[in-house]
Amino acid sequence: MLLRIDNQVLKKAEKLKSNWKLKEALNVLDSFEINQDLTNHQRYQLYFLKSSILFDILNSNEALKYADLAYKVSKKLGSDYLVINTLILKAQIFASLVEPKKQLEVINEAEEILAKQSDKSTNEFQMMKGQILYRKGTYNLSIGNLIRCLNLLDKASQIASKINDKNLILLIIKWYGITYDIKGENDRALEFIKQYLRLAIKLDNKQEIIGAHNSLGMQFSKKGDNNRAIYHLKKGLSICKQINSWKTFVVSTSLFEAYMEANYIEKAQQLHDEMGELIAQGTFKFNMVAYRLQEAALLKRKPDRDSLSKAEKIYKEFADRKMTFIEFKFDALVNLCDLYLIRLKETSNLKEMDKIQFYIDKIRAIAEDEEVYSLLVEMNLLDAKLMLLIYNFKEAQQLLTRALDIAIMYGLHFMINRVKEEQIELSKNFIKWENLKVTGGKLAERMDLARIDEQVKILLQKRDYLRDVIRN
Repeated sequence: MLLRIDNQVLKKAEKLKSNWKLKEALNVLDSFEINQDLTNHQRYQLYFLKSSILFDILNSNEALKYADLAYKVSKKLGSDYLVINTLILKAQIFASLVEPKKQLEVINEAEEILAKQSDKSTNEFQMMKGQILYRKGTYNLSIGNLIRCLNLLDKASQIASKINDKNLILLIIKWYGITYDIKGENDRALEFIKQYLRLAIKLDNKQEIIGAHNSLGMQFSKKGDNNRAIYHLKKGLSICKQINSWKTFVVSTSLFEAYMEANYIEKAQQLHDEMGELIAQGTFKFNMVAYRLQEAALLKRKPDRDSLSKAEKIYKEFADRKMTFIEFKFDALVNLCDLYLIRLKETSNLKEMDKIQFYIDKIRAIAEDEEVYSLLVEMNLLDAKLMLLIYNFKEAQQLLTRALDIAIMYGLHFMINRVKEEQIELSKNFIKWENLKVTGGKLAERMDLARIDEQVKILLQKRDYLRDVIRN
């Protein structure tokens, strides 16, 4: 973002921010705001800088308040570039608040103002155009429109390369990796993530180095390469601790999940306890929900009914709560589906299916409201498998067709192949299903034939679907 600082106190705050001494930077700005008679230019710089710092410490609502103040001052100053600069910041904040419609509104406003500029050859114009295209790309990714996302990232990349904007190039490479990962082109995604790490190291951008290690860890974890996953996540976590990064909890959560995936339950418990200490110190209070969901995940791994009941209680607490970060709500909802499926398999009590369907409908509503089309495809697949359990073949086929239509419409190529495989599987096993219907096959047998556990496992890899909550 473009922000030219001319005041020595504000420069000091900016330097503290660049060294990730964010609390110290805020203290400097608070004192400056109270004790000074500020010009409009200084007031704009103060509000913009304060908003960006609040955003960095995940206080998005306060960040938005100061971004709105900066926006009003930029209008008074009559500077289109300052207005655009502020709108780009607001787009980031709305993305973190998971408000895609407002995010798109401010991006479009910035684009309209930029289009009226007469001198389009300046670096400043090109930098802002590249930023807007990049932001539009990430917006389209958040709603599952991967084709449009890649098209916009390509355009932004051309501009960034032309003017040698290395910071923008870094961000674009990062989001290429995320996009190809969601598309299911995992090898291509991995190459972009490796490139992202190399450039972040070259630019000495520690926050992005952490992000790259986190992304590599998640990627290797999905591939089942637990040792490499854990290596990168521990590397990222060590840098987090060096600079006291807000990403500490993000990377710790990824490492926790990698430990759970590798069945290193003791290590996961130890890491969970360490995160509890950070919360108790007041360092990362905003991550209490993540911490509690990890507690539920640990309880869920225990075989006794009392632990499973405690896990269910925690998941229901967050499933029923209105939350800003949809990822947490989604985690609770999917895990509840999983718990009730476990119970369904154990008891053969079809009443459990009503509970599962209730939470499936809640997840589908999230997918529809937030326009996360990849998640919508997955929910149709899960719903189709549930229909198979009660021999409703017609409804199962219709749900698969619906899933395929969505995947085709939004260019979700990996999902297109998966849905087609499910259609082939249903056709291939149709006689088996008919025989089970006639002979009254056991519910556990039907669940195995429907491969419902595989579908839930995919859904539990939540980051594949809710990329819109990732801080960009």
